[in-house]
Amino acid sequence: MAEPVRTAWRLDWRTRWLVVPLAMVIAPHLLYTPAWVGLAAGGALLWRLAPGWRKAHAGQRVVRGLLAGAALLGVLLQFHTLLGPQPGISLLVLMTALKLLESEDQRDHIISVLAGYFLLMAVLIHHQQLVMAAWLAASAVVLTASLIVNQRASPPPFRQALGQAGLLVTQALPLALILFLLFPRLPSPIGGLVRTEVASTGLSDTMTPGSVSQLIQSDAVAFRVDFAQAGVALNQLYWRGPVLSEFDGRAWRRTRFDAGPPEVRGLGSAIDYSITLEPSAQPWLPVAGLVNRLDLASARVSSQLEWSLDRPRQERLRYTVRAWLDYRLDPDRPPLRQAADLALPEGSNPDTVALARRWAAETPDPQALVKRALEYFRSEPFHYTLSPPRLGEQPMDDFLFVTRRGFCEHYAGAFTVLMRAAGVPARVVTGYQGGELNPIGGYGIVRQRDAHAWAEVWLPGEGWRQVDPTAAVAPDRIERGISAALPAAELPRLGLAPDWLRPFRQTWDFVNNGWNQWVLGYDFERQRKLLTALSPALGTLGGLLWALLGGAGLVVGLLALWVLRDAAGPRRQGADRLYARFTDRLARIGLARGSAEGPDDFAARAAAKRPDLATPIRTITGLYVSLRYGGLPDDRLDELKRAVRAFRPGHAKRRHPEKKR
Repeated sequence: MAEPVRTAWRLDWRTRWLVVPLAMVIAPHLLYTPAWVGLAAGGALLWRLAPGWRKAHAGQRVVRGLLAGAALLGVLLQFHTLLGPQPGISLLVLMTALKLLESEDQRDHIISVLAGYFLLMAVLIHHQQLVMAAWLAASAVVLTASLIVNQRASPPPFRQALGQAGLLVTQALPLALILFLLFPRLPSPIGGLVRTEVASTGLSDTMTPGSVSQLIQSDAVAFRVDFAQAGVALNQLYWRGPVLSEFDGRAWRRTRFDAGPPEVRGLGSAIDYSITLEPSAQPWLPVAGLVNRLDLASARVSSQLEWSLDRPRQERLRYTVRAWLDYRLDPDRPPLRQAADLALPEGSNPDTVALARRWAAETPDPQALVKRALEYFRSEPFHYTLSPPRLGEQPMDDFLFVTRRGFCEHYAGAFTVLMRAAGVPARVVTGYQGGELNPIGGYGIVRQRDAHAWAEVWLPGEGWRQVDPTAAVAPDRIERGISAALPAAELPRLGLAPDWLRPFRQTWDFVNNGWNQWVLGYDFERQRKLLTALSPALGTLGGLLWALLGGAGLVVGLLALWVLRDAAGPRRQGADRLYARFTDRLARIGLARGSAEGPDDFAARAAAKRPDLATPIRTITGLYVSLRYGGLPDDRLDELKRAVRAFRPGHAKRRHPEKKR
């Protein structure tokens, strides 16, 4: 009666060691697959763990077949195809979960674990962040432990199984590092398959009242910047994005007209910096100053100094820039563009236009008009706020004369309309302003909340000149960031972390930035530069392949020497001798160990044949396995020696009949 109970118990612990690892690798996919896929997979896992689950029979096979067909049909209806990452991963998740319903032996166990490894790697198609990588590493260890457990006849201690799996994974790390560094990288991900999750929409080519303030309420990182020179004042920099020249009375938009390369001249010394741009739904490449060099072949620049790609960015991007912070742009403006930068819709915002024309009549000098407009914002009761009142049909009139409460897009838009109405060519520029310095890594972090809008005016002899009307109303916005300029009641809307958390956030960002730069950012160009710097021969494909083969061979050879040396160590030699004495004594009573029989399997068979010896057999086997393959200290070798010395199966057999008599 004992045998059936033991079989059911063994099935139970094997099941747990299979279901839990698969649940760990399926869990991240729930972020990207349809909800019904997660519910179906979770239901299959719970069903396999249910006490009422039984081995396969004819009816259950029919049910499994129907469930597999339903999964296939569901994926087809959801995606209208079975090809591609999304439908393929969804189908693999479902089939892996359903495979558990027929897992009855070691072969099924191995197949399920191998499917788990595939699912593990498939997570990287969508998510490559450091936290997810740590989760996947833990999942890989648990999956490997599941394979180890599958070879055992009795349940090993939880810590022992994980320890052996962790050791195996650790031994594989040097070889993985060699492959990571030397395996030839593709210039771009395979077919665009690997994508980084898009965190935010980023800057748009349209600006309406409230659009920038909505973006500012996001704490997401827009980009990080490393400066080659020391002493660059990050809080004074303007990171240029889309330039908006067309105005319909309410919204500002980019012009589709490109007048060709502008006339530019850099002044002073240029600075060098590198930008790591986070994924975005927009193609813009923010830059500070007049770019002299930008090392990105796919980048292009417009006549308004907008740098962009030909498509939105779905992956993290790094580029290096040399630029002048002081420059002259288009000092001689073509008459056609002069008219475009003075255009206003007929009949829109009449009070604003009337005010500007009165200023122009009283102060015809363009520079004096700029100063007068800024003084108007500075002296009148304007307020900087994330919660401005709704504007009516004439938004600039309402803002300048009624509400007088707004964000940077309100001030930039109103200033530009005033300048155009006064006869000064003007346009709106959007981008980012300032940022925060990470003192641990020595780099700058520009977040979405640093999004900003300002204006440019064209002055005779000078060309386009940057003007920030927000600085006239809220100078702290420019000097100390948005949190210093907003009223205290509005700060919670920014979602700022408490000051005591700042060192932890900076440390985490430093670690995360290193992961982004040297793991996720280790692309074709970075690999080529790194290996060429080490040796020019590594810059060729042949040299790279020889280095790859040599490095991999060296690592494998060192691991083999370590394993052989460890296997021949005094402790393992002693454990092997004692275990051989133990198996010899069992062989004398007819319990010989098979040549391919593991210690645990042999112990289970011997204990079943001789229940009277089950306790010492399991004790000695457990000590041997832990000393030979686990991490027991050397002093436990004496315990194994005493147990083997006391083990006398032949004597026990002879005394047994005498005891009965």
